[in-house]
Amino acid sequence: MQQLKHLLLPSFKGYKKKWLKSDLMAALVVTAIAIPESLGFAIIVGLPVQAGLYCALLAPIIFAIFTSSKHLVIGADSATAALVAAGGAAVAAAGTSEYSNAIAVLGLVTALVLFAMSAARLGFLADLISKPVLIGFISGVGVQLLIGKLPEMLGLHASGGLFDKLSFLASNIQHAELAPAILSAAIVTIVILGWKLRWPGALIGLGLAIIATKLFSLHDLGIEVVGSVPQGLPAFHVPHISWDVVTEVLPVALSIAIVILAQSLAVIRNSAAKHEEKVDDNKDLFALGMANGASALVGGFAVNGSPPRTSAGEMAGGRSQLVNVIMALLIGLVLLFATGLFEYVPSAALAAIVFTIGLHLVKFHDLKDIFIVRQGEFTVALAALSAVALLGVQKGVMIAVALSLVERLRRQYRPSDELLLHDQKFADWANDRLRGSHRKQFNAPPGLLVYRFNESLFFENAGYFLERATDAVASTKEQVIYFVLDAGAINDVDYTASKTLRQLYNQLSSDDVQLAIAHVSPKLRSLLKRYGLVELIGAEHIYPSVRTAIDSYTRTHVSSAYRIHTLGLPKTEYVVISGSALELMGIRQTNDVDLVVSKKAYDELRDNKWKEYVLDDGKKILSQHGYKIMLRWMGHDLARLKKTAQTIEGIPVMGLDDLIDCKTQMGRKKDIEDIKLIRKHKKAQKESGKA
Repeated sequence: MQQLKHLLLPSFKGYKKKWLKSDLMAALVVTAIAIPESLGFAIIVGLPVQAGLYCALLAPIIFAIFTSSKHLVIGADSATAALVAAGGAAVAAAGTSEYSNAIAVLGLVTALVLFAMSAARLGFLADLISKPVLIGFISGVGVQLLIGKLPEMLGLHASGGLFDKLSFLASNIQHAELAPAILSAAIVTIVILGWKLRWPGALIGLGLAIIATKLFSLHDLGIEVVGSVPQGLPAFHVPHISWDVVTEVLPVALSIAIVILAQSLAVIRNSAAKHEEKVDDNKDLFALGMANGASALVGGFAVNGSPPRTSAGEMAGGRSQLVNVIMALLIGLVLLFATGLFEYVPSAALAAIVFTIGLHLVKFHDLKDIFIVRQGEFTVALAALSAVALLGVQKGVMIAVALSLVERLRRQYRPSDELLLHDQKFADWANDRLRGSHRKQFNAPPGLLVYRFNESLFFENAGYFLERATDAVASTKEQVIYFVLDAGAINDVDYTASKTLRQLYNQLSSDDVQLAIAHVSPKLRSLLKRYGLVELIGAEHIYPSVRTAIDSYTRTHVSSAYRIHTLGLPKTEYVVISGSALELMGIRQTNDVDLVVSKKAYDELRDNKWKEYVLDDGKKILSQHGYKIMLRWMGHDLARLKKTAQTIEGIPVMGLDDLIDCKTQMGRKKDIEDIKLIRKHKKAQKESGKA
C-alpha cells in the first residue's frame, strides 16, 4: 500500500486548497492554446482533426497521476507529430485504416520504450543532448512545417518532401487561389499579434475564421472546410498488433522516445529549478510512457511535454498537475457539446496555424546567439537543422542524437569537486594554499563559501555543476553572502554551460548571494566576457586567485536607496520590486537592485549599452553591476505596480500586497520566508498605527 502511495500522485504532495483558483485560471489559459494547436498537430500527423483533441483527454490525467513534476503540461507536439507521420507512412498511406492502426501501434511501442528507459534509469540521457543540437533539431522541424503548409495556405495541393514542395510552389504559384491566401495571411497576422500582446492568437484567429465561414459562406468561394467531426468522447480501442508492424515502427518509436526524453525532461528540470522543487527523471519517463499508451488507446497519437503551454500555465499561476486534469475535462466538454463548430473550420486556417507553429519553432534568436559566441557549436546546430529539414524528421533526429553523443564522448561527465571554505572552515588540503604565509593571522570571514569544480564546463556536466553548487549553499549552517567559484580547473565553458552559469547567478542573486569567480585565466576571462558573464557578474567580482577573492571580500553594504538614486531615473518611470523593495521597507538587506521600468526607460538604458539577457522562459532583462531592469515581474507591469506603489525616501516601491502575491507565485523556500517577514512587518505597522 505504501509503495502504491509512493507511485501515485507524487506531484500533488502538499497541495493546498487555496491553489485551486490559480490552477483553474491556468487551465483555461492552457486550454485556449491547446485546442487550435492540437487540431493543427492532427493535420501534421495525417489524422482527422479530432485526434489532436483525443491526445489531450486521458493522457494528461494519467500523466498527472504518476509524474513527479508539478508544472509540465503535456499534449500533442510538433516535433513528435512530424515523427508520428513518418512512422505511419512507413506502414501505410495516410487516410487508410491501416495508417490509423499503425499510428496506434506506434503509440503503444513508444510507451514501451519509455517504460524500458525508466526501468533502466536512463533519465540522465537528457544531459547527453546539447542545447545547440536540440535547437537545430526543433528549428529543422519548423522549416519543414513552414514550407510544407505553404501550398495549402494558397489553396494548392502538393506532396513529397521539402524539395518537391518547393519545386511545386515555384512552378504552380500562378494557380494560387486568392480567398484562402487572404484568409491564411489574416490568421498568421492575428497569431503573431497574439504573441506580442500575450493573447491566445491561434484561438482568436480560428474563432474568427469559423464565424466568417458561417456568416459569409466562404466554402462557396472555394475555401475548403474540415467538415463534420464526430460528437462525443472516443471509445477505447486496442489496435491490431502484428510483428511486421512493430518492427516497422520500432525505429521511429525510439526516435520519438528520445525527443520526448530530451524535451520533456528539459522543461521539467527548468520548472523545478525555478520553484526549488525535487523531481525524478525516471519516474517522469514512466509517467510519459503511461500517457502515450493512454493516448494511443483512445485514438490519439504521441504526446510530449509542451514548453509554451507549460510556460503559459506557470505565468497564469498554475501550481500543480490539476492544470492538466482541468484542461482534459474542458476539452472533453468541447468534444461533447461543441464539435458542430468544426464544420466551419477552413482547412487554410488550420494550415496557417501550423505555419505559425513552424515559425515559432525556428529558433532564430538562439541560433544567432550560438553563432556569435560559439561557431563550432553553431555548425553542429546547423547540421541538425539541415538533417531534419532535408532528410526528414526520422533520419534527422537520429543524426541529431548521434551528433550529441559524439560531442559527449569528447568530454567528462561527472568530475570531482570540493568545498574549499564554508562555515568559516577550510578544507584540509586548502589550508596552506588559501591561508598562505599569514596562516596564524588570517581568519576566514563569515558568510563566505569557496567551491571548486575540477573540470571545464560543458553541456553534459552543466546540470551536475548547478546541482552541486546549489547543494553547497544549502549544506552550510550560516547564511552565505558571497559564493566564490574556484575556476582553476575550468579551461573552457560551452554555450550550454554559459546558460547554466547565468542560471546559477540568477538563483544566487534571488537569494541575495553574490557570485564571484576566482582563479580566472586571461583565456577564460575572455570567454566569459564573450558570453556577457563578466558584465552580468561584475568585473569587480572576477579575481586572478582565490586568495585575492578572500582578501577582497567585504561585508560593507551599499544601500539600495543610494544605488537607485545614483541611477538617475525619473520617479514616474520605475517602481522598485523584490528584495530591493524589502530593503527600502527595512525588512531585510539585498545585494541587487530590481526595478520594473517603462518601455521608454528600458529602451534608453539598452541604447546606453546596458546588456540585455533573455531568460529560459523568454523574459528579457537588462543587467549591469547588480541592477536588474525589466518591463514586468510575475505578470505585473509598471502601470499595474503604480496603482498600489508607496513612496519611501522619495523612491516608488511596490505595495506589500502585490509583493506577497508575486512571492506566492514564485513559491520558493526563500520567498516563503520573505512572505513571513512581510506579514510580520505589516502587523508591526498596524500595531504602530493603533498606538
